[in-house]
Amino acid sequence: ARLTQSATMKIALIAALIAVLAIGSESASLVKREVPEELQKIGQYFQGLFDSLKSVESTELANAAKSYIEESRAQFQPMVEKLHEQLKPLANIDEQIKPLAASLQAQLTPYTDLVQTQVEDVLRFMVDQTKAILPPQ
Repeated sequence: ARLTQSATMKIALIAALIAVLAIGSESASLVKREVPEELQKIGQYFQGLFDSLKSVESTELANAAKSYIEESRAQFQPMVEKLHEQLKPLANIDEQIKPLAASLQAQLTPYTDLVQTQVEDVLRFMVDQTKAILPPQ
């Protein structure tokens, strides 16, 4: 019995489908086997990390922190001293400004007195003019 061309195509398609399903199921089972292994590796990593953190005693941690602080202080101390030296001239700036401020005030006092007198004269003139315009009461 001779198979027709369409029947041969159908058989080839079915065979290909069976092969794809077989390969797919095999790869799926491989993936299923790999996932737990990866999860197990991740779990082991975190368990090891947890165990190593648990084994560190608090005194060791305190000593490490203390040495870090001392090293940082040793690094920053020269910078702080240099900055302190640079700021020393600014500490007595008040003593330098007081004489300048007094001199400036002495020079400006006559002008401020003159402005005050002129403003008082203008206000007095405005009051007098306003009284002259208003009808007598």
